[in-house]
Amino acid sequence: MFRYTILVLAAVLFLSGCGLQVDKYQGQTSRDDIENMGMNEKITTDTQNPRLIKYVGDSWGLKQDRKLIKEAADEVPGVKVKRVILEASQVWVSVDMKNEDKMSDEEIEEWKSEIKQAVYKAVPRYNIHVKIK
Repeated sequence: MFRYTILVLAAVLFLSGCGLQVDKYQGQTSRDDIENMGMNEKITTDTQNPRLIKYVGDSWGLKQDRKLIKEAADEVPGVKVKRVILEASQVWVSVDMKNEDKMSDEEIEEWKSEIKQAVYKAVPRYNIHVKIK
């Protein structure tokens, strides 16, 4: 009985000792960590967050994506973009092509593939659909 009591007491002390080591706890942050979150290497008041209101026009947004998609598709020779529609992770690009009425179905599919690749290089985060009018 005495050995059992010592064994239980040792287990309780061991487990409580492990629980007191909060310095190694993965989710713990110090006050210094919180104060320095988002700060640049040099001491400034600017943060590196690209979603600040003063960076909105330059860093992200549907307007910028639409512009990049249009420019990428327009770089394909003989292609003129008519419409770009963005919806969640999908983008639909409608284009006009020179001599499209004289092309076979295989040629049209090759052109669609080429336009998709050009758009994908510009904005790879979308599922791209191309429609040749």
